Amino acid sequence: MNRYVNHSRIPVPDSVTLASEAMLAETWDSAVLAEILRQKSGPDETPAFLLLGRKEASLLRSHLASAFGEDAVTTLKGTHYMGLEIVEIDIPEFFHTTGVKPTRHPPGVYSDGNSRATGDSGSIWRLRLD
Repeated sequence: MNRYVNHSRIPVPDSVTLASEAMLAETWDSAVLAEILRQKSGPDETPAFLLLGRKEASLLRSHLASAFGEDAVTTLKGTHYMGLEIVEIDIPEFFHTTGVKPTRHPPGVYSDGNSRATGDSGSIWRLRLD
């Protein structure tokens, strides 16, 4: 059996091929990330990952530790913040959102927030009295 397998390579982002989207001062600034997400999100897609350099990862850890305690933030691995999976990059400073994930909408509700269903046909639940 001879199968064709596509082994395409996706380049690994780094500070040379991708520009940092923000420069943080000495504290974590959630408003900066919120603005980037507003700019990069569409009606059906939003970024999936937040790539952080050592400085930015440290600022985020401090920010989360102040809210949840030092013991709750020993690592950012597997952490999601504002809907983005955090990925630490081993470079001094870096801040970049990347990837794409679909925006989820309840059944019968479209990306503009309106339901196009008529009557009860779009309902998930129905009350049936026999």
